[in-house]
Amino acid sequence: MMKNPKNWLAIILVALIMIFALQNMELISVNFLGFGFETRRVLLIFICVIIGFVLGKTIRFKRS
Repeated sequence: MMKNPKNWLAIILVALIMIFALQNMELISVNFLGFGFETRRVLLIFICVIIGFVLGKTIRFKRS
């Protein structure tokens, strides 16, 4: 079962994400377009990463 290197890589990545999330759980104040709210730092980082991933997959530039 665990002989596949992809499985080990997935386990390592999940562990690193968990460590990252646990170290960035403090509340921060966010002001965006006149709206102010408090959220967890890790949630804001993950939302930005997901938006960047989606934009990167949907917007394609022609290579010269």
